[in-house]
Amino acid sequence: MNTHLSRVAMATALALFAAPATMAQNMLTPGEPMTGELTNQSTRMYENDYYLDLYSVSGEAGQRIAIAMQAEDFDTLIEIGRMVDGEFQQIAVDDDGGEGLNSRLLFTFPETGTYIVRARTFGANATGSYSIEMSEVAPPAPPPPPGRIRLGQTVSGTLTDASPVYMDDSYGASTRHYALYNLRGRAGQTVTVTLRSDDFDAYLEAGAMTPLGFAAVESNDDGLAGEGEDPLGLDSRLTLTFVQSGTLTIRATTLGGGATGEYSLAVE
Repeated sequence: MNTHLSRVAMATALALFAAPATMAQNMLTPGEPMTGELTNQSTRMYENDYYLDLYSVSGEAGQRIAIAMQAEDFDTLIEIGRMVDGEFQQIAVDDDGGEGLNSRLLFTFPETGTYIVRARTFGANATGSYSIEMSEVAPPAPPPPPGRIRLGQTVSGTLTDASPVYMDDSYGASTRHYALYNLRGRAGQTVTVTLRSDDFDAYLEAGAMTPLGFAAVESNDDGLAGEGEDPLGLDSRLTLTFVQSGTLTIRATTLGGGATGEYSLAVE
């Protein structure tokens, strides 16, 4: 066997395998939407069998942006990160932060520089056309004191880009808007808390305020799934029993990072 040719062949194979991480990217700029199409000829990540396109985005430390990806043919997913030793290192990710199965990723630049955006399918071997757009977002509001809610009451609210946010890293890392409410009860009392929204996938948490902020002890994503009042299974419900008389704190938030919209919170 010709050793030189074997080394050339191996180097070529490695270069081809690494190509998706180093190929040229289109630059995303505020207010300039772009369109693309993922096909079976697109860059493919073989460990998960999904297709992707690469983009780049630049910003200054502390700058806040939103990247939205929409498609009718597949479930979208957005990742942002940087290249480290020739490999993509994810910093943040969003699946369903937009409407339906679309994505909307909120991101604050940890340091000045250029970052890589991966616009991809959530499911394996999915294909289709999509649009992607980056916009600048104002800084979030500082966390306000919790509002109040009582047994038998329903309150309405709206989560916006100006709402306070927290970082959730249960799946990658995503930024979620939220609102807090205090609920008083007596020892042994059982209540049902329901969070509904037509605009986002609701996520409900119950816990307490600590010196370090809110600490959740109970949570629910799709507690109304399968019931006629929630055919899409996107609303949340928690049944809670007060161990002792006092105050529970309820966090009304979104499952998808970057999601916004109106909601109602009820205690029964």
